[in-house]
Amino acid sequence: ITRMKLNSLIILIVILFAVSCGSPNNEEIEAFLSQREEAIEKKDVDSYMTLIAPEYEVEEGNKTVSREDIKKKFLSNVTLFDTLELTNANRSIYERDGVIEVVQFTVVDASVDETKNRFKMNEKIHLSKIDEKWYIVKESDADFLERFVFGGSN
Repeated sequence: ITRMKLNSLIILIVILFAVSCGSPNNEEIEAFLSQREEAIEKKDVDSYMTLIAPEYEVEEGNKTVSREDIKKKFLSNVTLFDTLELTNANRSIYERDGVIEVVQFTVVDASVDETKNRFKMNEKIHLSKIDEKWYIVKESDADFLERFVFGGSN
């Protein structure tokens, strides 16, 4: 083997090792996000709440957002609609200070009494692994009803 081929082989092995080390978490996160999407589309509050951290508490301005607030937000996002279909694009997954930040562009196709609407929004969701299970520790502030009525994207 020539030195150039050996160097190329070493670089390839390092790249493959780096990719294989990073993918299990990303695969787990992608599966977790699919569960979130399915819970929203099925309007299944019980399944959705299993994704929220047991001790969920986020400071937003001068208010603390709790699990109960997340449940209310979920119900207000899905109850009005007959059908919901989510498509995510441009998803990026970052790790910062032990917390996973998911940034994604979400397109929602929603219908109410034969009225169909498509709206778009940017979402930012924070995940953490607690006792070997992924949970949402800061949920997106997406407001489906507002987007349905006023359209556009945030």
